[in-house]
Amino acid sequence: MGLLEVKNLSFGYDNQIEYVFENISFQIDTNWKLGLIGRNGRGKTTLLKLFMGKYKYQGFITPDYIFDYFPY
Repeated sequence: MGLLEVKNLSFGYDNQIEYVFENISFQIDTNWKLGLIGRNGRGKTTLLKLFMGKYKYQGFITPDYIFDYFPY
């Protein structure tokens, strides 16, 4: 059993004025099976890409787990 911990995560795209995420913190048990749902353009894919290390961000995402992304 592991724990994915996100602390004070902030991220915004260079071409936008506002952050997509600003100072968010949460914990997820790695044994859970979770899905992200929501309207288009709300940050679901961005959050997964942050977990996968594809974007630079402020804050901490620990520890580094391997994430898979299945878009459908």
